[in-house]
Amino acid sequence: MSSKNLVSPILVVAAVLIALPLFWLAGGIRWLDTRVFPPRRPRHMAKNSVWIDAPALPISWHHGWWFGCDISSSGTTNYCRLVGADGKQINAGEYLPCGRGSPIPESSMLLVPPPPRSFGMWLADNRLSSLSPIGYLSDGDILLPAAAIDRCRELMHVRR
Repeated sequence: MSSKNLVSPILVVAAVLIALPLFWLAGGIRWLDTRVFPPRRPRHMAKNSVWIDAPALPISWHHGWWFGCDISSSGTTNYCRLVGADGKQINAGEYLPCGRGSPIPESSMLLVPPPPRSFGMWLADNRLSSLSPIGYLSDGDILLPAAAIDRCRELMHVRR
């Protein structure tokens, strides 16, 4: 093999080794993660489910959760679930919107991700077995676990 034929593959490898870290530092992984290969809603999640990005990690793929709600089997509350990107359930329970005392039909519920710099997506309350996610609606209302619905006034006040 001649030295002329060897130079070209070495330059290609060197260019790739230089370009990949620059791509990663410039946010290329994030671009691939959100624009080219966005997360896909698991089939068992409600159609109104929304993707919530988790805090960034140096190298991660679809780091976040799906949050979705439908009507509970009793019909008196919304049943909301939080699942990971892999579809495994993290949290589930009965929820109610703060703005009204009755559940919202899945077809008219417009969930949105938590707003930036909001009071957070997690609710800690002694009546709950663990931290529970807060659901955000496009009209500005929030969904809280039914056991902690009395905290609406406090949480809506903090949010404004």
